[in-house]
Amino acid sequence: MSNHSTGYCPDPTSWEAVAVALDNAGICRPECFTVAVVFRRCLDCGERNVVRDDDYICALCGAELPEDVEPRLTAPPSTDQRSR
Repeated sequence: MSNHSTGYCPDPTSWEAVAVALDNAGICRPECFTVAVVFRRCLDCGERNVVRDDDYICALCGAELPEDVEPRLTAPPSTDQRSR
């Protein structure tokens, strides 16, 4: 069971809500996500990224990604169009 959803991009901390929903539906579940994916939006180009191996670098433009959950996906892309 994973939180990998490129449309919604839920944080791994969403497991508690998922667990409650599965329990309420009477569905057997693991203790946590079996695969937990970390998503971040690049503050420079606005691209959604999957963070792999704690490498917080945008796959599209090479900018550093925020390590904290805020502003995970809510921040608008920067208007700074500097070349990388």
